Amino acid sequence: MISRLMYRSAQLLLVAAAVTMTACSSDDDPGRGASGGPPGGFPGGGGGRGGEAQIPSVEVVQTEIGALPLEERLTGRVIARNQTEIYPEVGGPITEIFVDDGDFVREGDPLVQIRDSEYIERYQQAASGLEVAQAQRRQAEAQLEQLRNQLNRVEELSTRQLETTANLESIRAEVAVAEATVDVRRSQENQARSQMEERRLDLQRTTVTAPTSGRVGQRNAERGQLTNTGTRLFLIGDLTEVRVEISLTERMLNVIDEGMPVNIYSDFWPSTILRSEIARISPFLDTGTLRTQGYINVENPDGLMRSGMFVTVDVLYGQTEQAVLIPNGALYRNPRTGEEGVYVVDASGVDLTSSINSLEGAPVLSPPLPVRFVPVEVIAGGRMASGVVGIEEGDWVVSVGQNLLSSGNVNQARVRVMDWDRMLQLQRMQSRDLFDVIDNRSRQAQSTGS
Repeated sequence: MISRLMYRSAQLLLVAAAVTMTACSSDDDPGRGASGGPPGGFPGGGGGRGGEAQIPSVEVVQTEIGALPLEERLTGRVIARNQTEIYPEVGGPITEIFVDDGDFVREGDPLVQIRDSEYIERYQQAASGLEVAQAQRRQAEAQLEQLRNQLNRVEELSTRQLETTANLESIRAEVAVAEATVDVRRSQENQARSQMEERRLDLQRTTVTAPTSGRVGQRNAERGQLTNTGTRLFLIGDLTEVRVEISLTERMLNVIDEGMPVNIYSDFWPSTILRSEIARISPFLDTGTLRTQGYINVENPDGLMRSGMFVTVDVLYGQTEQAVLIPNGALYRNPRTGEEGVYVVDASGVDLTSSINSLEGAPVLSPPLPVRFVPVEVIAGGRMASGVVGIEEGDWVVSVGQNLLSSGNVNQARVRVMDWDRMLQLQRMQSRDLFDVIDNRSRQAQSTGS
């Protein structure tokens, strides 16, 4: 809880600095009246610069009624579809490389050629060995046929009592030996054929081919390089669809199941949310970690997700009761009293909804409006918003700039409306992104002043 409040305070200070610069630059806006009045869209405004210098500028959002999603935030690892490591099945020096990192290949396309002269020689030797075995088998079969014919003549003579029984038995024994010799020769022929087929496959394997279609990466092959079956040459995978792998504990399995929706984020694309669902969950827990794996299939036609990167995955497994919702950035803990609450703006008679702008847009500030601090009780906490008791639906609460109101007895502020989507986006932004916003706004202010 403390770390979340520290992060929120640091975030609010950064955004408040951006808003302060925005407000300062807007004082020189030629669209304002000569007396420093508000821009079009707000009635009244009154007072010159001198009278309004002490009135801070803040940003507000309007509270809503709704339910918060129950979610579990996890870290996922991205894996390309059909991702596989390419190893050669035979060893030898590389003589040719047909692809490079980033190339798209189809199943069966050649990747690398390994020197094949030795494998050609081995194949030819095996082919010759098969020919010898076949000749020996034919020879044994011919001898067997000769002995069988001789046996038939002896048996015929024996029935006429023109041949002795001993000679008949001797011929029969010779036929049996010849039959065994044929079986041996046939086995030797089959063995030679298998050896030749093995040599043929080894020769074929000197051309390393793609086992699947996809992009080639992590090349580790150079011409002349000596490889063996343990040398990884490439990594291949289809990046048009990726699989995100998450680790689930035994506790999570009580609430998380297949088919549940997920939101996927990354620090490298903070304004983008990818939505999918859990496709599969392994039913077996690791005995050491008591965790199992869940898998999420995500379409990736634009190549936004890259194999090997880590992403943030929010698994949405339910919703809370209905409550008044505010962005987490609107919650403020008074550093002196420790009281947690929100600053509520009294916008009676002023239409703030017509002035919604993004942080990068032209600032539209209201005339000075009353502001008061209202303690609230958080009854449901989410990662981006909280459900509270103590304020009403439709109230305007300060989401950026609370520190400007808490320093001293400040009961008025000029407000600028921010919509929910923009506020939640800011909450997801990293510090470096906020500093970029501040830096850009500062340069704009300087260029306008010059």
